[in-house]
Amino acid sequence: MKKLIPAFIVAILSGFMFFIYEPITMYATNVSDFWFDIYTMIKPTMLLFAGYVFCMVLGFVIVYLINKKFSSKLYVYKGLVILAFAAVVIFYIQGNFLIKTLPSLDGSLIRWDLHLKDTVFSTLLVFLTFAIVGITTYKFKYDKVSKVYSFIMCAIFVMLTTSFISTLTKDGVWSKKDRIVVLTNANINNASTDTNFFILVVDSVDSTVFDKVLTGSSEYADTFKDFTYYPDTMSTYRFTRDTIPYIFYGTPNKNEIEFNEYYNKAFDNSELIEYLKSNNYQINMYEYDFRWTNENSDAVDNINVLNKTMDIKSYLKEVAKYDLFKYLPYPYKMFSHIDNLDFGNCQVSEDGDKFSWDDKDFYDNILSSGIQKINEKCFSFIHLEGAHTPFNYDEDLNLLEKEDGKYEQKVVATLKVINKYIERLKEAGVYDNSIIIVMSDHGYDFEPGQERQNPMFYIKGLNEHHDMVRSDKPVSYADLNQIYEELLAGKTSEEILSNIDYNRKRILLWYNYNEEDHMVEYEQNGHAWEEETLVPTGIEYNR
Repeated sequence: MKKLIPAFIVAILSGFMFFIYEPITMYATNVSDFWFDIYTMIKPTMLLFAGYVFCMVLGFVIVYLINKKFSSKLYVYKGLVILAFAAVVIFYIQGNFLIKTLPSLDGSLIRWDLHLKDTVFSTLLVFLTFAIVGITTYKFKYDKVSKVYSFIMCAIFVMLTTSFISTLTKDGVWSKKDRIVVLTNANINNASTDTNFFILVVDSVDSTVFDKVLTGSSEYADTFKDFTYYPDTMSTYRFTRDTIPYIFYGTPNKNEIEFNEYYNKAFDNSELIEYLKSNNYQINMYEYDFRWTNENSDAVDNINVLNKTMDIKSYLKEVAKYDLFKYLPYPYKMFSHIDNLDFGNCQVSEDGDKFSWDDKDFYDNILSSGIQKINEKCFSFIHLEGAHTPFNYDEDLNLLEKEDGKYEQKVVATLKVINKYIERLKEAGVYDNSIIIVMSDHGYDFEPGQERQNPMFYIKGLNEHHDMVRSDKPVSYADLNQIYEELLAGKTSEEILSNIDYNRKRILLWYNYNEEDHMVEYEQNGHAWEEETLVPTGIEYNR
């Protein structure tokens, strides 16, 4: 059994690194980005760790016993242990010291071919590690080097453990998330015979590109008949995370408070939500990453409060693909098949009817299901994938390999979804008595450095009938509360913001993806789509 000790050390170290250290460190550094808390993680984390170590040890034992039966020298078993030592060293270095150039996991197609320098470096790391291990084993024999490598494994374990303990002291790591919620598809086809207010948010749709697609399409020429289009619209944030609560609140979070706290505050103090509640609207929210978790969120009709059960199969999938993405050498990272992380898939909904933001899922639903008329006033906020990466649909919502898709194709697919939704409202006779806002959360950056500040924005008020109007009003998402109020008071989409200052300065809060704790304020001195007139004010907001 003594000869199995090095194998046990390798199994325990790699299992700890992949299934305890990595997921819990990832959670601790991004607490607000996960629906679960650390207590929810403990059981699946320990099960995966134990299962991995058991399988690794069992594999080594089987090889050892078979090899021992045929040869007392155990060349196969010893060679396997040495290879495992080398692999763990490579994974440790790659996953802890060579991570600065890892691409963002925002859903974009990862161009591994652009990481030539990293690939060369990783290849050299692999070659040198195996060469050193092979040469030293040959020169000093297995028994001696296995002791040295076991010591190295223990040293790595101590370093990881030290870092791990430090991570566990970060703010918020041990905070409980007592109420976990998920939004279901319940009521998604509901529309009132009295009054409706629909906000349809299609992600990442740039106003200029959408206008070009719409103008060039005879098939969808009448989609926005009766609407007013505001091409000169500025978002306040570049990314979805902050925009969604901001749409309801109108007051930006300039890093004054932690994001989840802001999210709850935004919905708790939303003038729109308060109006809807006091006027007896059925309130439906269709959002894939919903974080309004306190008891006030019971105002949402299609909300489901979950227990803290985590689907271990989905959890394993997300952890495994992230481990492969981070720890594999660059020539092999593509085999992680990752473009983003979605731990929302690990939620367990009792009715199994969790809302999906996928364009095709929504389109198929509105094709197959008619509008369900209700007497109660109805509000629905629907956030769809829109033109967000990956570009995996063609113009007719046929699934593509993401390498083959184009941004404009997905914009056309988005237009197809919007058109069908509006058609269904007209067919059901609930179009005229509906306020409809079709908007994006932000624009799109076609080249690095572009600011995504010009989202598409279309509005139809109650009982409007006219050709589509283009308004030159300089709109900001800071105006949304005023827009809601005026539309609900009966103003048309042209009449809103009648006192707007055409020389106003609009603000963009710039930050890098997943680096929200550092915001830089920009001022737009021109039209929303103009990059060159966006200038920093010199003000930064840091946490």
